[in-house]
Amino acid sequence: MKMTTMMKQKLQKKAALLKQHEVYAYQAAYFLLENEALAEQAATQALLASFQEESFFSELPESQIIKIKQKVMKYALLTKAAMLQHTV
Repeated sequence: MKMTTMMKQKLQKKAALLKQHEVYAYQAAYFLLENEALAEQAATQALLASFQEESFFSELPESQIIKIKQKVMKYALLTKAAMLQHTV
């Protein structure tokens, strides 16, 4: 029972930290994609990738922003490429 509480607290801390980057991730993705749905998808993927990377949470805030930016660019490009493949 205690382990479950600890895991829940850890997940809540991670979620709260990622929530701080949510708006920036969406804005950056929208700037690159100029499409709300694609920007939402790319931002979500970037945040999910950050969530799965344990080292992200021990980084300094400045480093976290850089990593989020890199992931947003990566997933924005992948999202755009996938969209273009389906239209060709």
